[in-house]
Amino acid sequence: MLISTEIICAYWSRNLNRLVAIFVHFYRMRSWSDPYTNRFPQAQLGVKTPALRWFFEPAAKASADERAFLYGQLIGSPIGIVMGSLCALMVIGAAMFRSGAPIFYFFAISELLLITARMIDWRRRNLRLKNSPGTMPDIDGSVLLSVLWCTQQGALAFIIMTGHDLVLTVLSTTLVMAMIGPICARNYAAPRFAFVLVLLCDLPFVAGALFSAEPWLSVILPMTPAFLLGAMHIIGSFHRSMLMTLAMRAKALHLAQHDALTGILNRQGLDDALSQMDAMPDKQMAILCIDLDGFKAVNDQHGHGAGDVLLIEVANRLKEQLRPEDWVARMGGDEFMVVVRGMEPDKVGPLADRLISAVSRHIYTLEDGTELRVGASIGFACLPEDAASTVELRLRADQALYAAKNAGKGVGRRYGMLAASAPPLNDLPKSNISTR
Repeated sequence: MLISTEIICAYWSRNLNRLVAIFVHFYRMRSWSDPYTNRFPQAQLGVKTPALRWFFEPAAKASADERAFLYGQLIGSPIGIVMGSLCALMVIGAAMFRSGAPIFYFFAISELLLITARMIDWRRRNLRLKNSPGTMPDIDGSVLLSVLWCTQQGALAFIIMTGHDLVLTVLSTTLVMAMIGPICARNYAAPRFAFVLVLLCDLPFVAGALFSAEPWLSVILPMTPAFLLGAMHIIGSFHRSMLMTLAMRAKALHLAQHDALTGILNRQGLDDALSQMDAMPDKQMAILCIDLDGFKAVNDQHGHGAGDVLLIEVANRLKEQLRPEDWVARMGGDEFMVVVRGMEPDKVGPLADRLISAVSRHIYTLEDGTELRVGASIGFACLPEDAASTVELRLRADQALYAAKNAGKGVGRRYGMLAASAPPLNDLPKSNISTR
């Protein structure tokens, strides 16, 4: 038994961190690529106690969306839950057969209750997400059950390690070491919490080795700090890698959704924002299509550099007239679009006047002192008065813009017919476009 124990200790101390790193890498690739292993890309933490929330804080500054994504990674997949409990039940079954001690029957019942609770929790969250697609699931139940499960594994390891059965000692050692990889892989999104779970499994195992009848098992104690440091390094390394990936993804998304010249939303960014509005019932909003008057002459006479300076200034002037919750986008060339939400239709007309005035009232001065002027024409439509969807709303606002341009430019026009009684868009006569 002495030689076997020394072989076991030497093997695990030499290869554990390497095996954990390999498992974490494999699990990480699976959880990011396989939708079945991670059905909850975003989640929220319900607990409000600062001391408890500290365990789930990321290692660097993260946005609300990035935090939600990190929380979502803490929800275990059913495959991982079942496989972890199956391995534990195998060890418990061997202990029941070889020892017959009543404590192992308690562990068996407790393990079955825990796996049942974890599967019910996963199923409940999945059904809630299916029935309410816009909701963000909470992770509190999953976190609590993970703590209870790791606590049970630590207690099981302590009981077995304090016994005299070499076979059970080997099985318990294998189980504890095999659990570290999945724990690191599933929870490195919250490194402090992940390390707590590692401690819950490992420290009782070490304590059991110290109280064991085999004195040479105490060699595990001086091995433990190096093992824990290795686990911390693995968790921290993958956590930082995830944060870097999220930061790069956020930067790429920002570049894809924003106009490189003016910094406001581009067509793609506004399309994405409006697509989210379609999933919100009882919404009230208006779209204002803006076209600059005289911009082509600026480009022709002063060059595209002057036109770029003018577009930047126009975007800034439009933003100054809007509320923080409103959206402004450059749709291409000298075309802009503004989206206002929660504004009554009788207030949208005055807003259009303010936007026209902001663009055309003041002179634009270039660096060389050249003074320029441009105007603006605006067409707008309101939801739900003028359209039944954001797609219709955009088309009707565009129709109103054409009416504004035909009316002599520098004016605003609203699409005046209710969406419920409007004819097909491709058959609209000009008389459907009315003044405010």
